[in-house]
Amino acid sequence: ALRADVQATIDFIKENILTNVDNVRPGKVDALEAAVEAAQTLVDDPDASADELKAANKAMTKAAQELWEIVSKAELNALIEAANGYLDGNYTAESLEALQTAIEAAQAAANNDDATTAEVTEAITSLANAIAGLESIKLDTSALAHEIELVTEMVANIGNYVPSTVEGLQDKLADAQAAMNATTQEEIDAATATLREARLNARTKADVSALEEIIAYANSLNLAGYTAESRNMLDRTIVAVKRVLADPEATQEKVDQAVQTMQTAIDSLQPVEDSAGSTNADTTNTAAAAQTAAFAGMLAVSAAAILLVNRRRRQAK
Repeated sequence: ALRADVQATIDFIKENILTNVDNVRPGKVDALEAAVEAAQTLVDDPDASADELKAANKAMTKAAQELWEIVSKAELNALIEAANGYLDGNYTAESLEALQTAIEAAQAAANNDDATTAEVTEAITSLANAIAGLESIKLDTSALAHEIELVTEMVANIGNYVPSTVEGLQDKLADAQAAMNATTQEEIDAATATLREARLNARTKADVSALEEIIAYANSLNLAGYTAESRNMLDRTIVAVKRVLADPEATQEKVDQAVQTMQTAIDSLQPVEDSAGSTNADTTNTAAAAQTAAFAGMLAVSAAAILLVNRRRRQAK
């Protein structure tokens, strides 16, 4: 009767339990199958004792009762997905390493169909703690902010600069402002260097006030008493220096040279002589000489002013 009871237990388990274990922990199913196989071996052994048969029946009963369902991993899987999103964040290496370790442990629990409720709960808790323990890296944007301040002022007065030296400056400023929200110090430092280079490569336009004054002076001269050749030379010089005046890319050196060229052309005006050896431009010459002397004084003042402005610019840099 005992042997028959054990066989009946085996048959019931095979027909009614092992056929419905889709959502049961695999390890528990394996344990039940092993218990059934061991029991069948004893049933088939005519020399098996009653105690052995009873023990086999007890083992099958225990294994059948421990056919626990697989623990739900929905919450754990959702947390793992969220945790992976933090790995690209701006956090210290140590805290990211701790998070990576917690993710790997949690993933192992999620992949383990035999994981207990306690193991899954522990994995969730550990992963949540690792996320909470992430330490943000403190980024230094002070230098970038200072460069932005300097270049913002330059852009507000962009007309004061040689166009070719500030080309694209507004775009570079916008890029630098966006970099204030960068997530790495490397990005911030690179933006700072780019804006600094743009600032230092900018050049202010030349001071053309002296050139404007000498052109106006030349145009005011009464040239009736001077030779056609010297008048033509002056006219050509005026045309040439006006091109310098209109050139936004003209350097201060080029402008100063144009002033000197203009002065030389004025000084080179030749009076017309009549048959008696006197000039028709005696009166004009006297007036022109006085004007030239006065303008020379004006140029000296202008030159001193230019030197002072340039010195202040260098000090400002």
